[in-house]
Amino acid sequence: MNASASSTLAAARSLTTRRALTASLGNIRTFITTSIRELPVAKQAASLRPRNRHVAPVLGITTFKSTFTTSQSFLADKELLTPKWRAPSDESLEYRPVLVVGAGNIGRRVALVWASNSRPVTIYDISQDALREATEYITDNLGAYCAERGTHPGHVCTTTDLRTATTTSGHPERNSAGEITAQEHTRAPWLAIECLPESLPLKTSVLARLERSLPSDCILASNSSSLTTAEMAVEGDLAHSHRLLNTHYFIPPRNRMVELMSSGATSGAIFPFLAMQMRRVGLTPVIVPQGIQSRGFVFNRIWAACKRETLAVLSEGVAKPGDIDALFRDFFHAEKGPCERMDEVGLDTVARVEQHNLERMPWLGSEKALAWLKSNYIEQGKLGEKSGDGLFTVAERDALKERHRLDKYREVEETAGA
Repeated sequence: MNASASSTLAAARSLTTRRALTASLGNIRTFITTSIRELPVAKQAASLRPRNRHVAPVLGITTFKSTFTTSQSFLADKELLTPKWRAPSDESLEYRPVLVVGAGNIGRRVALVWASNSRPVTIYDISQDALREATEYITDNLGAYCAERGTHPGHVCTTTDLRTATTTSGHPERNSAGEITAQEHTRAPWLAIECLPESLPLKTSVLARLERSLPSDCILASNSSSLTTAEMAVEGDLAHSHRLLNTHYFIPPRNRMVELMSSGATSGAIFPFLAMQMRRVGLTPVIVPQGIQSRGFVFNRIWAACKRETLAVLSEGVAKPGDIDALFRDFFHAEKGPCERMDEVGLDTVARVEQHNLERMPWLGSEKALAWLKSNYIEQGKLGEKSGDGLFTVAERDALKERHRLDKYREVEETAGA
């Protein structure tokens, strides 16, 4: 055999070998992909959490140590294997409720807004007292909110039973034997909103329980003001981050804006669908672009700085709450100042949020102001509106409310006579 023929034969053998290797790799990829798809979703999620584990080399392919130290890389890889979210039908929203988890100061307000426009709502809480207070609040205020918008109130029910809250309409129909009817299970919530205290372990554990119980098309939303759902998805035992997102309400129904932000893996179809549903009940959504994670979202990043400096001024004795708020109202032509707003939110909530921010951003330097707030107010049970006294006493707050009412009346009269 001459040199030319030998060279041609060697090249052919090399090409055959490369083709065989490529085919083998293709078969391996197909096998791995198929095998993972056939795993239960929870095991898929587990397979995507190789923290500090080395992947064994396969066919001489270079491997790397995968740590998933950022929520974005973890969620991006996790999303490759999670099912896509499909919107529930408009017809089903007439009988499938919005589930609000937590009947506290914000939860009951969120429930009120969603119960307008003939929407059914279920409120879940482990406290009967909290549910009773939520019922009283909604009874007193839902009619007025609907009258203002020209809508009709929906049915609101409360429960301390999580199974009832997550698998039925909240007031399940039963057959003659007292068993829940099969049709009831088609009326499970389409949206679940957790409105719990600012604790990452608490929120992640509750969201994980909700995720396991709710239908696969149910949107999971957190009302956290400082914790991102990207953090929750990484830290918690959550397998369906494609239907998880932040929906940050303020103090509805007075404040109608809601900030929406992705978990890092939220299905893109959720945002336009949920925004449309929010508008139907009088809310105005503001969506943080997908791919961006902003701790504090939009407004709270600005508001956090205002609260921090207000507490510093108070703790240093530079000014009193009434003086700070008077300056703020005068300069911004605002109805209320930062001290009155913090009393509304709850000083315990203010402290938890600032503590969370301080743990992640120690350079903020708000330790002294936070310690002052805790010792002078929180430890003495002075939490603001929820307890009575706060930065303002009950009497001072009542006087401020009367002033706000008179200012509004005067403004109307001047406008009418202009």
